[in-house]
Amino acid sequence: MNHVLGIESDPSTNQTRDEMHVAQVIDLPQHVRMTAVTLQDRSDACNELVHRRHWLLHPSEIVEARGNLFVFENILDQSGIIVIKQAALPEWRAVPSDWDVRVEANKPTGFRVCLHDDQTYPWHVLRYEGGVLGRTQVLHQFQRQFRPLTDIRFLSNTWGDRSRDARLCEAFVLQEIDAAQRLGVEVVQLDDGWQQGRSMNSIDAKTAQGRWEGFHDGASDFWLPDPVRFPNGLEPVIKAAKSHGVEIGLWYAPDSADDFAHWQEDVQTVMHLCQQYDVRHFKFDSINVRSRQGEVNLHRMLDAIQEQSSRRIVIDLDITAASRPGYFGRMDCGPLFVANRYTDNHWYWPHQTFRMLWQLAHWIDPIRLRLMLLNRNRNTLKYPDDPLAPACITSTSIFAPLMFCQPLAWCELCNLPEHDLAELDPLVALWKEHRQAIHANTILPIGHEPDGVRWSGLMSLNIQDMTGYLLVCNHQQEHINLTEGLPDGMRLLNTMKLAGDGQIDSVASIQSLDMLHQQSFWFGSITLSQHV
Repeated sequence: MNHVLGIESDPSTNQTRDEMHVAQVIDLPQHVRMTAVTLQDRSDACNELVHRRHWLLHPSEIVEARGNLFVFENILDQSGIIVIKQAALPEWRAVPSDWDVRVEANKPTGFRVCLHDDQTYPWHVLRYEGGVLGRTQVLHQFQRQFRPLTDIRFLSNTWGDRSRDARLCEAFVLQEIDAAQRLGVEVVQLDDGWQQGRSMNSIDAKTAQGRWEGFHDGASDFWLPDPVRFPNGLEPVIKAAKSHGVEIGLWYAPDSADDFAHWQEDVQTVMHLCQQYDVRHFKFDSINVRSRQGEVNLHRMLDAIQEQSSRRIVIDLDITAASRPGYFGRMDCGPLFVANRYTDNHWYWPHQTFRMLWQLAHWIDPIRLRLMLLNRNRNTLKYPDDPLAPACITSTSIFAPLMFCQPLAWCELCNLPEHDLAELDPLVALWKEHRQAIHANTILPIGHEPDGVRWSGLMSLNIQDMTGYLLVCNHQQEHINLTEGLPDGMRLLNTMKLAGDGQIDSVASIQSLDMLHQQSFWFGSITLSQHV
């Protein structure tokens, strides 16, 4: 039908528009639910990182959508197809398109999915069975092939306490290393300020002509250790870290100016820092892609670093601002630094961080996510009469969900109270004992979407033998019906509590968890059965 004039037409005579822009056509059966998953980055100005739109496909409707991730599931048998565009998010792509997928009727019955061909960004087509469980497994395994992240590390970074670079110096870093050893932190990451040059975020930005790019336009010593803050260079810090069983990581800002024209110099600088100081963990920040040439040069830089380091260097890609590769643009570098959150400006609640992990874990392998815990004892006056304030949550309950991603202590470790250090230490040690097994499995969000009130959880499941780990965070509940929160008719056969509190009971067909305290958690190993 002509939707403007109301004139009916024969659908069999309609042809796909822009056939020359179609990279691939996928045939679908008749009864299919389409899900377009829209992910958001730039989390400095955005907190809702996951949005979904659904269509139960009908031959009368042509669907066009932009994005990176689409799911087409047969509602009769829960098998499906996932299509992924390996690119930045649509808003920030150097090569834009009006649509990424088009779905239309395909005679005699069924539909056809057309994938847009921009001759720039590759498509990946994945097939799965078994509904949500099978879909999640296939998605996570797909992402791991780009970089099997055996480097599961607990990092720290002092920037979360908002001193910025004011305290950064040799004596302070040595204190951080001591505290890191106590807490079990494995990489002490020196953020912006270790270098001689000054960024726009420095406390000295005005007097030192701080910049956010164009680093190579000024002095050639921008990326040398600051001679005042580190008069002996980084060698004493590196030596102390090694003696404590800790690594040093560094903040670094590739120069976005002139479409990353100086990318080769950035490669040389990063490789020099790696070789001289044995630094292999970098946080890449301030990236801003403005054109296709800039995108090409950025990828050249990242490729060269991976090749020259034999993939030894792990890069946390900051996706909090500007135009950056995002969730699917560079899946081979390292974890994604998802969000900056601070108690100083009343931006941080532990359940909000858990919510980011819970929502993203449906689509992004959690081993690719770097998420944070803060010093919950700071700025308590900014959260008056708030039962969900950080200070109301135990340090272990804040850390527990982070055992299922890449945890970050976003604070000055030497300022953590003795009580928190003592409380966290055994849980961190327990996590290290089980982290490889947790991430070898498929991680599934369970329960309610975290809101600080209803119970939420995560499950690490070996789908072959139905064993794994279960985390239940009870928030403000004391009695939890697990039966309604486990996926696809699963039932717990055996459980062994490893940390937290509470007791799992089975009465008839109901399995429940009775908690001793609100805002606490239960974590343990499990064996499940599944009713077919």
